[in-house]
Amino acid sequence: MTSSPTLRELVSWLLSITKPVHAPLLFSLACRIFNLLLDLALFGLAAGGVVHLLTGGDIFGVLLTAIVVIALLKASFYYLEQFSGHYVAFKALELLRTYVFAKIWPKAPAFVTHSRSGDVLTSLTRDVDRIEVVYAHTFAPVVSAYVVGAIAMVTAGTWFGWDLVWIVGVCLAVALFIVPFVGTRYSLTATQETLAARRDLAHHITDSVFGVNEVIGYGRESERIESMDALGSTVSRLARRPRDLAAFRRAAKLTLSLMSAASVVWLGLNSTTSLAIIAGLTAASIRLFEGPRGIEDSVGYLDHSLAAARRLWHMSNAPARVEDGPAELTLATAPTIEFTDVSYAYQAADGTSLPDTISGVDLSIKAGGHAIIVGRSGSGKSTLVQLLQRYDDPREGTVRINGVDVSEFTLDSLRRSVVAVSQKSNLLATTIAENLRLGAPDANDEEMWESLAVAGLAEEVRTMPDGLATHTGQNGSALSGGQVQRLCLARALLMRPRVLILDEFTANLNAELENEIRAALTAWDADVTIIEITHRLRATTQADIIAVMDRGRIVLAGDPAKVTVDAIEELFSVRA
Repeated sequence: MTSSPTLRELVSWLLSITKPVHAPLLFSLACRIFNLLLDLALFGLAAGGVVHLLTGGDIFGVLLTAIVVIALLKASFYYLEQFSGHYVAFKALELLRTYVFAKIWPKAPAFVTHSRSGDVLTSLTRDVDRIEVVYAHTFAPVVSAYVVGAIAMVTAGTWFGWDLVWIVGVCLAVALFIVPFVGTRYSLTATQETLAARRDLAHHITDSVFGVNEVIGYGRESERIESMDALGSTVSRLARRPRDLAAFRRAAKLTLSLMSAASVVWLGLNSTTSLAIIAGLTAASIRLFEGPRGIEDSVGYLDHSLAAARRLWHMSNAPARVEDGPAELTLATAPTIEFTDVSYAYQAADGTSLPDTISGVDLSIKAGGHAIIVGRSGSGKSTLVQLLQRYDDPREGTVRINGVDVSEFTLDSLRRSVVAVSQKSNLLATTIAENLRLGAPDANDEEMWESLAVAGLAEEVRTMPDGLATHTGQNGSALSGGQVQRLCLARALLMRPRVLILDEFTANLNAELENEIRAALTAWDADVTIIEITHRLRATTQADIIAVMDRGRIVLAGDPAKVTVDAIEELFSVRA
């Protein structure tokens, strides 16, 4: 676990990432300061001018001209502030997301598989959005509030006398230097707890949605709903106190604003100051407290932003779970695969190891062989083959290709030779051809049609109006579930791997189509070692070796003559 950064380290880290937006951010700040100063002048002039006219003054033309000029200037600075501010906001989003993604990418897939399903998505979306708020809605409002407040008080005291505005100055100082910081330490802690609870809720909802089949299959709907309600109640409870403090600060600012306005009227009427000046200063003093209100809003944003920044810092600076080996893996023929006394345990969020998912697994697969691993959900099948691709390294034991530990190879060369087709298919929102070429960018049409034919999808693609140029839609939404799985299989075959991992690759296919694809794979002219994970016991008859896993161990292994369907079913019934 990486240590948590100090506030100074966190701010320095953020500033180093967002350096390109600093200049436009300062420009936006300058425009906001001029905008707010003109706002005070506009309201003060309008209120004072109206009272002057009502008391017999005759400056209507001059007053109207001044108001129009100030209003146009204010509108211009407001536009420039908004334009530059939005540029800063969107550019900051780009810089932050690009930076974090670039830090995560080299750590994948180990980083993703060891993170909760909702955490990475939440950090790359909402957490980045919360940090962007600092640039869009925090820095400029806070700095401008202090700058404009100081300029306004010095100007008013110099021109109209400090005896008229000293109470306004005291109230403004309280509003700027005391009220925004009441309960901020507690609010920051509570906000961090609230955001952590929201992440738990997002994780729970994400797991429930993506695992809906398992939830319904095991009859856990009521339990999942009750857990979600409990998490929602926790979020609501934790968020209540910061909201109460924010309400107190808002009420205090409003009270100070009204006291300031009343003090100008009271002190002015007890002096020789003209009514026009009293009216102008009163209106300006009310508008002056829009600055402290911006600080108040920003403090709330800042709580969320700092908590989000810390999570992104930890995500970006988390050490890689696996490192490149020194050698390139180059395979001219199908290799042998060996798992020797392999044990593995996942880690909890605090870095502690959980109970072993895999324990003492020994399995040898001959070159060009077809191994099938069978077992219930959660028995460790997928984790075992992920160790072959080095999603992570085993806690004990070794995984070898042609007698060489897989940790000796570079990750890129290993994953070019060992290719997996997962049950969770991933497609980009582009054409069939572009999805096929993700793993083989230089593949020509003939090679793509060949891989589609082996996957049993070629004829269906030929009947589509656009053929290989057909768009798959977001996550393959324009295709059926079976077509998506076969397209992912074709993409893997196009890479010409020497080790092919098939993880429930026929889950969405009927028995007839599955048999056709298996026959095509058997006849496929490629020197490849196949490792298949399946629940479908009838598929085991086509294997050279069958390994039955249960609770992280291999409990039965051998050829189809020894490990029959009846033997597997009997074993599972005994161990149920």
